[in-house]
Amino acid sequence: MRNALFLLFFFTTITLSAQKFRAGASFGINASQISGDGYSGFNKAGITAGVFSNTKISDILDLQFEINFSEKGSRKNARPDKDDNDFFLLRMPYIEIPLMLQYHKKKFTYEAGLSYSRLISYYLEDEDGTLDLEPQLNQFNTADFAFLIGVNFDLTEHLKMNWRYNNSIIPFRKYDSGGRLLFDSGMYHHYIAFTLRYQFYGTNEK
Repeated sequence: MRNALFLLFFFTTITLSAQKFRAGASFGINASQISGDGYSGFNKAGITAGVFSNTKISDILDLQFEINFSEKGSRKNARPDKDDNDFFLLRMPYIEIPLMLQYHKKKFTYEAGLSYSRLISYYLEDEDGTLDLEPQLNQFNTADFAFLIGVNFDLTEHLKMNWRYNNSIIPFRKYDSGGRLLFDSGMYHHYIAFTLRYQFYGTNEK
């Protein structure tokens, strides 16, 4: 967390001296899943919220730095009516630090970037109740690295709607068997985020 605050201070110090500096906050929801856990579908809902600072590097390009709270994980609900009593829930809240390059075209802003995330805790449950990873098994990594792509739409001068896709670059947990399928050696996060972003400092003038 200290590293995140240092990065925010460093980025803000630089961008405050820039001609086109903006800052704001975001809030929304994630729909997430995990590849490698045996369950498919973006069935795990979670909250995402954070702050961002943004500076223009040309008339059409921005560089944006963010610090977000983001809930990731996986969920599979039981369906007793289908004789399916299998239930699974994994909640994994992270502090996420994305760095995004943004391209503007009319009311749309297209973005791509990378992020570093730090695991806060986890909660694991199945149909038999809460459980924990056994010490002899591979544990969850505290760090997650991902690439992101997204698009913003200007609702007003200061309010944007953002859609974003996030995918882990390396597994946040390796298979206990040590097996590998092609390039797949473990579990990866995937999520789709829908957020509202409010810019409370700076202007959008060119």
